[in-house]
This record gives sequence, structure tokens and C-alpha cells, in this order.
Amino acid sequence: MPNKTYSLEWLDRSKRNLDTALLLFNHNHYTDVIAIDIHQTLEKAFKAVYAYYGMSIPKTHSLLPLFEFVKTKIKFKGVTIDDILIISDYYEADRYPGPKYFLPSIEEITQNLDLTKRIFDSIGQHINQ
Repeated sequence: MPNKTYSLEWLDRSKRNLDTALLLFNHNHYTDVIAIDIHQTLEKAFKAVYAYYGMSIPKTHSLLPLFEFVKTKIKFKGVTIDDILIISDYYEADRYPGPKYFLPSIEEITQNLDLTKRIFDSIGQHINQ
């Protein structure tokens, strides 16, 4: 039996990150900061699906295993594993200074923000059906 209430709590937290990413993007903020909110949007949206199905929420920040489960429940158009890996890397590479740190281009952020919105909307529709 779906747990809509718990999943909507996760989705609400995800929406906050999405709104923050959009706000920062619209104000030409630092792309590395926007990238973290893009990642957090997807992580929490994916975990909302786990919650919906009454499953234990994985304690991971890696998007790939979360996506692998979610795509068994929801069919996404135009979303590849490579897309998810790029966004997943934001959390590891952009949070701290070091050899993996990079500043994503505005074009990359634009593309991944659009992708994130589409995934978020698909998950929201699935949970609210």
C-alpha cells in the first residue's frame, strides 16, 4: 500500500531544493552552488519514491543506485544513466575544494536544471496519481 504522506514530505523537501536552484539560476549565482541544489532535488525526489512504496530510505548520496530503483517504477523519457552520473558527481566534486572541484558551465547547469525539473514533475505525477 502506497505511503503518500511520507513520500510527499520527501517531495516537499526536494521542491525546496529545486526552487532554490531556480532562484539562484535566475540571479546568475555560482553554478557550483546551483549544482548542489540540483543534486539534492533529485536525491530527495528519488527517495520520495522509496517512501511511496514503503521501502527503507537508502543512506546514500549517490544518485545512480537510487535512479536504478526509481526507473523500475517510473518511465522517464530522455533520461540516461550518463545524465544521472553527471549530476551525481556534483555532490562529490563541487562541495569541497580539491582536485575534483570544477565549476560547471552555465550551459551544463541549464541543461541539467531542465532535466531535473522534468524528473521532479514525473515523480510528482506518479505519487499524486
